[in-house]
Amino acid sequence: MKCCLVADGLLAQGKVDIAASGQFTLSAATPELQAEQHVKWQHRTVLVRNVPEEMEETLLMFLENKRKGGGMIETTQTDEHSRTVMVTFRDENGTHF
Repeated sequence: MKCCLVADGLLAQGKVDIAASGQFTLSAATPELQAEQHVKWQHRTVLVRNVPEEMEETLLMFLENKRKGGGMIETTQTDEHSRTVMVTFRDENGTHF
């Protein structure tokens, strides 16, 4: 199965800085975590930790910014309790797996 270049590139960064707004940690959204969140497991899904509620929209705009290594987001799922956001990108051709 082909992996998503956007997710791979972002995961290679490990952390993203959004100006003075803050730094967020990116990790792979494992099959177990995605199942726990009732999300179909996909290689193109990343998990962003410690996202303040007021920063979620800014974070998503950053992750869609191609100049910063981002790409088109297909879906997001936020866990309000842990303040994590699971982001699934479209593949590099804009199609679904």
